[in-house]
Amino acid sequence: MIRSVKTIVTLLAILALIAILFVYSMFQGGFVSWFLFFSFVPILLYGMMMVFYPMGLMKVERNVNQHYLKSGQTLRVTLTIQRRVPLPLFYLVVEDDLPEMVTWHDTKQYKYRFLTHPEQLKNRKQAKSVMFPFMKQKLQFQYELDAIPRGRHHFKQVKVMTGDLLGFVKRERYVDVDTHVLVEPGEIPLKLGIEQSTFEEGQQTNYAVKANHTNLVSGVRDYAPGDQLSWIDWKTTARKHELVTKEFEEEKQKDLTVILNGHADEDSRWLAFEAGVELTYSISLQSYGDYGDVSVVALGKVREEVTLKHGKQSIERLTQLLSQIRMVKDHQFAKQLKREAWHLSKDRHLVIVTHDLSKAIHQTVLQLRQQQVDVELVFVSSKHLMAKDERHGLDQLHYAGVKVTWLNEDRLARRQIEVSAS
Repeated sequence: MIRSVKTIVTLLAILALIAILFVYSMFQGGFVSWFLFFSFVPILLYGMMMVFYPMGLMKVERNVNQHYLKSGQTLRVTLTIQRRVPLPLFYLVVEDDLPEMVTWHDTKQYKYRFLTHPEQLKNRKQAKSVMFPFMKQKLQFQYELDAIPRGRHHFKQVKVMTGDLLGFVKRERYVDVDTHVLVEPGEIPLKLGIEQSTFEEGQQTNYAVKANHTNLVSGVRDYAPGDQLSWIDWKTTARKHELVTKEFEEEKQKDLTVILNGHADEDSRWLAFEAGVELTYSISLQSYGDYGDVSVVALGKVREEVTLKHGKQSIERLTQLLSQIRMVKDHQFAKQLKREAWHLSKDRHLVIVTHDLSKAIHQTVLQLRQQQVDVELVFVSSKHLMAKDERHGLDQLHYAGVKVTWLNEDRLARRQIEVSAS
């Protein structure tokens, strides 16, 4: 209805201008007045034709160079516009509507330098171009999305706009062109080693991710080059007068559960959440093989769980899960974590990855430790945004026996993060 009214008003305005020019030429007379009339009439008549130009006959296609990428890579997009009516167009504006999660740049570990002000990463330009087709029937617009972030990105609409020379007529159309692109989360390089430290001002405990392997002595054998000194059985050595080392029977590997916090009270923590996703992905993949059973639980809008087993299918499911998960703005993580604790076996090793440490989360982790659960906490927060309550909470957790890691912008921006083995 509104579009019809605008069309009628535009037509009446063009006809009124033609009538005014004609009347002016008739009363004024002379070469100049009639020159103005015959010069502007074709332009105004072209404007009338543009009112009825069939924008719906334009065909728009979107092609991408690949549908599966890794975060930080470059996506190349090509828009093809096919015109079916051979009316000359003086200009054509093409704009691709980008998904919300594509508006920021994922510069791998360097993005964590903006952990205090993550909005500075949201500086991507619009995918927009002005073309001058005239009589061309087929047009192409290419653009690149460099440093694309993780996520299942759904490209929906393409906006096409044109008009006349004087700006009286402006025609636009939104064309639905569905394109899906899956971008996998990046991996944070973790260096596994044995290291313990205290949580103090300006210091953090290193993260423990390797399993505790308890070895039982099953017998003795002759010493071989490369055997550790602690393996030598000194009593048997003294009796036989030759070096003898112990043989060990390794116990069953301990199981691991990684829980990711998908909740936040503030939208400004979204970059810390992205770090949590990459840490969860890296810990799970690098722990796969060191543990008997690795499970990943994402607590967001809904509870989702993936258990890594032998074969690529479980890893693909984990990649799909962590590629699509979105942060939810609420404070339900502590309640969900309590529910998880009821079903958690005490012989499992628990790692909690969170970007928020509210009092409720702090109390829940303490309760888990009091229940003799082998729990570790990986906390992601900017050193400039960390509240006193959060720092005090980390100290309490550390003194209660919880292995604590605080990852800030300085540690996350490193090429490799050192982690300890429990």
